[in-house]
Amino acid sequence: MPYTCKVCEDDPSSHSFKNIGTINNITYYYTCPAKATKYNDVVGITQHYDGVLSENNNQWIWVFDCKKFTTKHLLEVNVGIELAKLISTKFSSSLTSILIINPTWHILVVMKLVTPFLNNHMKSIIKILGKCDMQHLSIL
Repeated sequence: MPYTCKVCEDDPSSHSFKNIGTINNITYYYTCPAKATKYNDVVGITQHYDGVLSENNNQWIWVFDCKKFTTKHLLEVNVGIELAKLISTKFSSSLTSILIINPTWHILVVMKLVTPFLNNHMKSIIKILGKCDMQHLSIL
């Protein structure tokens, strides 16, 4: 039975983490915290990621869109820390790349705060791509 986030079932805009497609047995997941109405829901967001990623049997790429990522998101650094811990300990062996698009200075601060909670593999696969929109990922 596919994972269903109970919070997102009531309000689909609550969390932002979704499968956007699979190419050559690599699944792409997209998140944009600024699009999430519950961007500060540490427990709900980590459960959402855990549920979604637990169903994935492929290698995966995480597309992290920082468009409109602001100070209010920066202040929720515990979300980033808990996601870093979860993914580092449970899902990093199949994670092939973290693509950060539309970076703001806020995300650069978060990265400095979250880095100590990442394993070496995760630190090595982070790529900051600059400005982008989902049209660039339209192949998915």
